Amino acid sequence: MSKTIIIDAGHGGIDSGAVGFNKKEKDWTLTISRYQYKRLTELGAKVALTRNADTTLSPTQRIAKIKNQYDICISNHWNAFDGNGRGIETIHSVKAKPDFANDLANRLKQTTNLPLRRVFHRTTSPGVDYYFLHRLTGRTETVIIEYGFIDHAQDHAYYNDEANIYKAAEAVLEGICKNLGIHYVHSTNQTVSKKDGLSGRVESIHHGHLRFYKRPSWKDEDVFGYLTFGQGFTKVLEKVKVGSGKQYKVANARGEVFYVTASPTYVKLIH
Repeated sequence: MSKTIIIDAGHGGIDSGAVGFNKKEKDWTLTISRYQYKRLTELGAKVALTRNADTTLSPTQRIAKIKNQYDICISNHWNAFDGNGRGIETIHSVKAKPDFANDLANRLKQTTNLPLRRVFHRTTSPGVDYYFLHRLTGRTETVIIEYGFIDHAQDHAYYNDEANIYKAAEAVLEGICKNLGIHYVHSTNQTVSKKDGLSGRVESIHHGHLRFYKRPSWKDEDVFGYLTFGQGFTKVLEKVKVGSGKQYKVANARGEVFYVTASPTYVKLIH
């Protein structure tokens, strides 16, 4: 039987996590976790997410989604301190060998060129884990990843370029695939029409229901459906002018074509 994995997007909802330069940890963890989930699904892994939107999870709710249900849990996080701390950390259970956490940390360091701060475990007393994700998740081997410090200028600048979040995600994915025993294939984001320099995919950053259309239009009768935060389309074909605004002409994984706003207030283009 093949191994299973759950990706934990740290914090969420009323719990913003760390904050630096007006960016919230909960948003970055959701972005990287959703991407890893999508890629692992494509690679054939048996994978789940603790949260797929900006929702609040209590420790009890989070544990209920993880404990003894998966072989591996990756919990995604960013650190914060006083603006001076920086670098990558991975944290493993005192009861687990450090090999997996070491491997992920070294892959991240090699890919991002950020400093590796430490690979460690933390206890409250001998043999008792400090972090509830280690202490209360049963047989599930959990590794907590701190990708860097959101309040450190250099770490923040690196991840504030969203393309680098996906690079870091890929480094971790390669290590996960090795552990799961599945074949890793590096992402090849399809390059599409070069009009307007477009490539990649588009994703909603609107905390609500974002309309998309069956034709270039802003009319209610042409609405085909709605996107929630983090949902999007796998292929951007071109940008078109519609009335006084602009829309992306997009396609989904089945090749169906739709139109969605191109406003950076509501969507982001991912290369």
